[in-house]
Amino acid sequence: MMLELHNENKLSLSAKLFVSFLKIGPTTFGGGYAILPVIDKELTEHRKWLSPKEMSEITALSGAAPGGIGVNVAALAGYRIAGIPGLLSAVIGISMPTILIMLILCAAASGFSDNRYVQAALHGIKPTVVALIVYAAIRMRKQALHNPVTWGVSATCLILLLFFPVQPLFVLGIGIVIGLVAEAVYTSKSSSGKKKEQGRYHSM
Repeated sequence: MMLELHNENKLSLSAKLFVSFLKIGPTTFGGGYAILPVIDKELTEHRKWLSPKEMSEITALSGAAPGGIGVNVAALAGYRIAGIPGLLSAVIGISMPTILIMLILCAAASGFSDNRYVQAALHGIKPTVVALIVYAAIRMRKQALHNPVTWGVSATCLILLLFFPVQPLFVLGIGIVIGLVAEAVYTSKSSSGKKKEQGRYHSM
């Protein structure tokens, strides 16, 4: 996959990134996490620019960074695929339709805010946004929740967010600390295992 990307011109990839994110922007309602399934499918299944694991890592980093997660994912994915030109192309592509649509909606809001058909359409969109967010979580689960520790971290953070007045940044910090501790424990066990094997070898 990466060999194909290296063989293709960065400007050509940037143009394709721009078109892809330009299509994604105006067709996804709800923004935020609701846009992730669409980006995921476009980059991993349709274009095959990224593997599911790479996309999961980009999503995790984007959620930890400040700002809108859709734009963050576009920036990191664009950079991963085509460097700085790719980053700029992806961010401009995903932002441009939203800016134009919001300008139009703001201009028309005064005339249609009380329209019953507009209100009915908005009420119909809200449940679909919830479905998109749940779908994004399910797809991320396949890459993120693969052992009891990760399941425990996820459940603990969910309980904290639902029942306690904690900031999302604090929850992300918990995940970072547990990840570092788990890596340190794994490294320590690997090192001790290697030393035991070396000791057995020398004793022979």
